[in-house]
Amino acid sequence: MKDLISHSATIFPVKDPLKSAQYYRDKLGFDITFTWDEPPSYVVTKLGESVSIHFVQRRDELTPSNTHVAMMLFVHNVDQVYEKLVENEVEVINPIGNRDYGMRDFDIRDPDGYILSFGMGIDMND
Repeated sequence: MKDLISHSATIFPVKDPLKSAQYYRDKLGFDITFTWDEPPSYVVTKLGESVSIHFVQRRDELTPSNTHVAMMLFVHNVDQVYEKLVENEVEVINPIGNRDYGMRDFDIRDPDGYILSFGMGIDMND
């Protein structure tokens, strides 16, 4: 099966796909790579070659959970990412720290309520 899969994307249902994508562009450094419809009901964003988030027009009143991570982004230097996002005034809901599960990470909440966690593995023997 792994030979048949090319890549994946996370899809977030949101009230305003373009507005959500613009937040990811302006605050998190994503590129907007595709829009569909006018006004856009589907917008694709990418961060480098490995992270893609798609925003689709929400068709109901369901909202994301504000108690769990919607997406985990593994990074090379979590402290630099944290500093950059704090500088960009994102909503940090769990400050950076070393966790007993072997990660140094932190969580943010986007304007639609999705929680993103950024982290990297750490040596638990230090």
